[in-house]
Amino acid sequence: GLRIVKKAHSDIIRDASVHAGPATMNRSNTMPTDVRSADETPRNPLLRETLVIDVEMFHDRLTEELTLKVLKLANDLGCMVNYYQGHYIYVAPRNERHLEAAERYKTLTGSDEFFVYLNGVNKDLSAQSFNEANSWGYKEAVRKGLPSKIIIFCDSAILDKVVDDCRVHLNGSSDPCDQSYSYNAHIIRGAPPFFVEVLNPGVHKGRGLVRLCESLDVPLEEVLAFGDGDNDAEFLTVAGCGFAMKNARDNVKELADYVTEWTNDEDGVIRTLEKLEETGRLMLK
Repeated sequence: GLRIVKKAHSDIIRDASVHAGPATMNRSNTMPTDVRSADETPRNPLLRETLVIDVEMFHDRLTEELTLKVLKLANDLGCMVNYYQGHYIYVAPRNERHLEAAERYKTLTGSDEFFVYLNGVNKDLSAQSFNEANSWGYKEAVRKGLPSKIIIFCDSAILDKVVDDCRVHLNGSSDPCDQSYSYNAHIIRGAPPFFVEVLNPGVHKGRGLVRLCESLDVPLEEVLAFGDGDNDAEFLTVAGCGFAMKNARDNVKELADYVTEWTNDEDGVIRTLEKLEETGRLMLK
């Protein structure tokens, strides 16, 4: 069977102080908004026993060379990027299509308060130059520091082509199995399918899970992971048991140990956990 260690959310908050190094401990955005202190009990039954703590396990940014290559490639493709630096997301839209992509992503992620428009609060599409001297519109962001990741936005119809272009220009080949393919960048096909993520080659959810389990002294074989996108691939394979959501892409399902009976929108994670517990396959300790 599979085991979950039950722990009161107030205890987890107090225990967070044992992690060395700079860290910010915040409740996950899945916490009810009216819960303000460790003594208050979340309404969600699952969250009454667990709490996600935001502790920085590692932070490997893109190199300067890779950053400038990605910005140039996006510019050549006529695409806008999200530049993630610190707690902010810098964008430089140059047309209405770019603005629509930014708004769509903000709605998808609930990240409106973190967006910084490099062409001003009025999003003046004519106020910014896009060339090498200006880091293709992102000079101000680059000056602030190298990014944690860059997202390239594109139309869904050309997403696979943009993924291939990224692989060719950044890693030397469109085929990861090709001998000429070099892992200079970790390139991920986005979901929903209107963007491509570019990260440092060693950065992925699987590595984060390993670091987290080491920090909490939790064996990886006792971990369940759920995912639906390409960025969940390492996450599902590293965990002791990986579940692909019913709505996951086929390549993600092939990597998983199981596929859920329900989609994200059908509360597939909690319903799967409840079924595992009911059938005695999920042991709470």
